[in-house]
Amino acid sequence: MRANLLVYTLLLLVTAAWSKAVAQDHNLQPFNPDSVFTLSATDIEHERIEANRLIAGTWQYDKPSVNAQGTSVLGKLGKPLAKSKLKKKLDKAFKKLKINKRWNQLTLTEDGEWTMIVAGKDLNGKYSYSPSKGTITLKWLAISLTAHVKHDGKHLHLYFDADRLLTLLRLLSGLSNSDTLKALAFLSDNYSDVQVGFELKPKK
Repeated sequence: MRANLLVYTLLLLVTAAWSKAVAQDHNLQPFNPDSVFTLSATDIEHERIEANRLIAGTWQYDKPSVNAQGTSVLGKLGKPLAKSKLKKKLDKAFKKLKINKRWNQLTLTEDGEWTMIVAGKDLNGKYSYSPSKGTITLKWLAISLTAHVKHDGKHLHLYFDADRLLTLLRLLSGLSNSDTLKALAFLSDNYSDVQVGFELKPKK
């Protein structure tokens, strides 16, 4: 009986001491799961910048790039051979449009800004990059262009759907009714699941 009374008394003393300590320590707050597991705006911004660092830098046009989807005409003909032939056609078209001279460079910053020098003029806007989806969306005025992006460590590849590529080529070339642009329209009609675009190299 006395032992039980002693234990009970000790529990009361410990509880009272703990309550007093909590009351005196204003910095001791109850555990809040939201404060641990909820991402703040700062956390989200940090993650965005970390993702952008994967592709940030100044890039120069190098050559055309082609991405076949498998069930396309390219897939049926044999990807390596067909891709090579399509790249050659694109290369000739790009040269006629003077892409390598008109489009000097593309700069992507870590904070989501892009700048493109076209025919000596600066175009700029914001971009959003999703590593999980492998896409980048360039925004300029009322134009929004989404491309699949691949960074192989040395080059940055931007792949567009054919109709999106034509929109970008018109912007880059400054031409809207050229015969070359009209000829490239065959991509939209015959290569619906083939993406074409640019292979970029780091600016030295």
